[in-house]
Amino acid sequence: MRQVGILAAAGIYALEHNVERLQEDHENARRLAQGIAGIPGISINPEEVETNIVYFTVTREGWTAQQVVEALKKEGVLVLAPGPQRIRAVTHLDVSRAEIDAAIEIMWKVFRQ
Repeated sequence: MRQVGILAAAGIYALEHNVERLQEDHENARRLAQGIAGIPGISINPEEVETNIVYFTVTREGWTAQQVVEALKKEGVLVLAPGPQRIRAVTHLDVSRAEIDAAIEIMWKVFRQ
């Protein structure tokens, strides 16, 4: 509980300085979801993306989420695998629209392999 003040300070800072730009993160997440929705081997419904967190499922036979995470990491895209076929991507202050577009291109490239 001693660390709660540090966590609260981060939350207060975010509320005081970054609330206005949260909409940008949400738009970037929707852009990412729409950009990868057509990739064969990925299952995602862009209409379900409401925040800056994008979940999608790897449906390509023989591929696991962890394999995709590792392939994307080699290309500079960082995502997480919270499940065997599930991937989580998060947009935030340090991710620009141009970087979202680059990530979409990289994801298409990885799934073409």
